[in-house]
Amino acid sequence: MKPSPKQKQILDFALKNDNQITKKQAIELIGHYYFLNAQKYVGEVLSRMVKSKLLKRVKNGLFEISTDRKETANGIVNPNQLELL
Repeated sequence: MKPSPKQKQILDFALKNDNQITKKQAIELIGHYYFLNAQKYVGEVLSRMVKSKLLKRVKNGLFEISTDRKETANGIVNPNQLELL
């Protein structure tokens, strides 16, 4: 599945930062999209990214780009989806 624009910003930042991003950095990066409770909503974005295997949670508040993903021209693809049969 192709990442959303907010997820793309997080991934781009992580790529430039040794494949890692903290929750605090993510809040500074995309928190302005939310009027209230930016910490909660950015946390939900990060959790969805972990669930979809775009990111891997290293420890509380620290995330890194997952190694089980592969990027193509159409977006990021799970390696299991590359084989049909």
